[in-house]
Amino acid sequence: MMMSGKLEKVQTLSDHQERVWNIAWNPTGTLLASCSSDKTIRIWGKEGDKWICKTVLQDGHTRTIRRVAWSPCANFLASSSFDATTCIWDRRGGEFECTATLEGHENEVKCVAWAPSGNLLATCSRDKSVWIWEGKTIYLLS
Repeated sequence: MMMSGKLEKVQTLSDHQERVWNIAWNPTGTLLASCSSDKTIRIWGKEGDKWICKTVLQDGHTRTIRRVAWSPCANFLASSSFDATTCIWDRRGGEFECTATLEGHENEVKCVAWAPSGNLLATCSRDKSVWIWEGKTIYLLS
């Protein structure tokens, strides 16, 4: 499908205190996650005709958060950081909670991505490695 016409800015979201590194829509397009050098993740949602910050996720990482990725079921958010960890945020209880911290990379984790099935997670790092994560923690996500 080809779009016609012009794109126009709807709103600027500017609550982060430092550089924003990445944004990701949830699978239904109703929420947007953003991550920043300020060590926070912000979850944005629409209220009326405005996008507002619904929640701020913090205390999961000690350095810049480089990437966020929603699970295919939209109940989990993975975040990767310069602190060499990846956090899994679970929102099934209504509030986001970091329920797992994946460690092992020697340097900052640059990216994180879910498999379409939701039971595998891939991370890549400045240490020149790609890790595939599976197991009890990840299998619970599907």
